[in-house]
Amino acid sequence: MNKKAKIEFEDMNLQVGVRLQIMPKRTNSPTVLYTSLIGFVKDEYLLLQIPQHEGKAVEIAEGSEVALRVFSGVSVFTFEAQLQATVQAPKPYLILSFPDNIQKVGLRKAVRVKANIPVRIVDGADRALLKEATLSDISLSGALVSTSSPLGGAGETIHIEFSIAVQSQNADVVIGTSASIRSVQQAVGSAPGGGAFYTVYTYGINFLDIDPAHQAILQNYVYETLLIHRN
Repeated sequence: MNKKAKIEFEDMNLQVGVRLQIMPKRTNSPTVLYTSLIGFVKDEYLLLQIPQHEGKAVEIAEGSEVALRVFSGVSVFTFEAQLQATVQAPKPYLILSFPDNIQKVGLRKAVRVKANIPVRIVDGADRALLKEATLSDISLSGALVSTSSPLGGAGETIHIEFSIAVQSQNADVVIGTSASIRSVQQAVGSAPGGGAFYTVYTYGINFLDIDPAHQAILQNYVYETLLIHRN
């Protein structure tokens, strides 16, 4: 069996402004930090924005080893670097060593992550007729929808809308798509505190026509959720 070829820096196709996850290696903090690429000199160093948490710059000691992850296309690239210096003027930024050992993991469309996202089921003929439900897990190609109201049978098409928080825009983006119902299950639930029983409907759905820009947002959501739960 041939040894897998080494992943080169160019394989990540990083563009200035791309978001990266940065994690100091010697810390017990579970906080997920994010930074952006300012630039680089190949084989010498990377320039990154100083990560912030709750609106404040996060201090990372010079000489610290950090792990970085970035999402590119449908792959997750991970590498380590050393913080060489923190520059404050004329603008604050970090100087890190150039990565020489990059790992790549493909993000399959079938990979699902747990979620708790409110979703609206939209009537195509009358948008005022909405049904509320919850996306309890989600992938790049579909989701699991839980609701107390029936939505249809297997093979039928529904129209849904839900919001995803986009950190780079500091805003929620509404994603709308039609979806095909592929499975239906029913169970009995009860209200908190032992209240009245009611029927819970669970639908497995496949997305049909997500806008490419929204697909990219969903990819990043799945990727970042995977990374958060990995830590």
